Amino acid sequence: MPNFKPILSLIALALSTYGHAAPFEISSKMGGQTQSSSHTDADQSVNLFYKQALKPGSIFSNYTGKEAVSSTLNLRGLPIIIAYPDGGSKLVFSIPSTGLNKTFQGRTREQSQALFLKYFSSTPDLLSEPSTHLIELSPIDLIAGNSNSLMSRGVSLDAQTLWFGSDAAPDEQRFSVGINYTHMQSSATAQVRAMNSDGITLPLAYAYNLGQANHELIVSAPLGYTDAEGSKSYDANLGLSYRYPVNSNWTLGATGSARFTGSNDLGTSAWIGSAAIGSSYVWEGDGWHLTLGNMLGYYTAFSMHVDNSTFNPDIANTVFRNGLFYSLDSQWEVSGDPLSWEIYLINTQYTGTKLFSNHQNEIGVSFGQQRAGHNSNVDFRGGVSYSKGENLESWQVNFGAWF
Repeated sequence: MPNFKPILSLIALALSTYGHAAPFEISSKMGGQTQSSSHTDADQSVNLFYKQALKPGSIFSNYTGKEAVSSTLNLRGLPIIIAYPDGGSKLVFSIPSTGLNKTFQGRTREQSQALFLKYFSSTPDLLSEPSTHLIELSPIDLIAGNSNSLMSRGVSLDAQTLWFGSDAAPDEQRFSVGINYTHMQSSATAQVRAMNSDGITLPLAYAYNLGQANHELIVSAPLGYTDAEGSKSYDANLGLSYRYPVNSNWTLGATGSARFTGSNDLGTSAWIGSAAIGSSYVWEGDGWHLTLGNMLGYYTAFSMHVDNSTFNPDIANTVFRNGLFYSLDSQWEVSGDPLSWEIYLINTQYTGTKLFSNHQNEIGVSFGQQRAGHNSNVDFRGGVSYSKGENLESWQVNFGAWF
């Protein structure tokens, strides 16, 4: 029998960022019998799907090669189906969400499988369209559409950098370290049940002031980790930002980044490129500050070439992020810098490729040094926030410091 494992590995690579009760859910049916299982490991699920879909006797002991039988690899709501719909040799391959339905008819089931293999080998871009559909269906996608995805993290970090920078003194160099923890819970939809993920980000950065307040270059290199329904993934970013003070209250900025995410468990990876411009305007009063932050960004996923096949996620989003921050000085100080409480509201809108969640609203509170302070060697701020958006909600705890 032809070896279909390489083909199914391509399916896992292109689409394994999507899942239901687990990243991979397999169901096989023959007559009145059903066998199903869920998995968090790509290789394990692909091997099992290979056996069940194309060699049903490996799971149904009474299979003789003449029964109607089907196997479905469910990738977070999107089924991929291989079936012998009747007692003959006809093999049907389908991806219902894209309308794809192909029939392969040989004299024997082995010949039908060989025709299927030839079709797959001659159609290297077959999986690009399902990838685009899944970005809309998946609550725990690696690339975009939820609070712990690569795009969402990038949007949040870009806006934070453009709006507030490092607060370095003229000609000063500063470094930043921090930690953000985010728990995301999705709502149940028609395609999938409620799912959740937990993510940790380490926002590392270096800043050099160009001679006056808020005039600086910032190099950012945050690292991230996510556990989504038991499957672990990692991401990294390298970005360069420039901030220019129009006057003492108004700062403009621009940033560009390359971002990468990958998962051994899911057997997949992706690159995102981005560019954004931002503005922050500050009103000051006696012991209070009000900051209006605006950002417009463009985020797109790159094509990837794997095993002589090209996968183009066709994901491109223009993002609008706007925030309002009100801070009030407290009675405490650190090295002459007042500590302040801050409450904020942020709205984020994604346009372009349809995502699982296309808009979110966030409310948060933080405590730390007043953002315009320059007296201490270390500036710190920590807080908590809650975000509610289309099909999901999330909670975040964060802390960061410049030194």
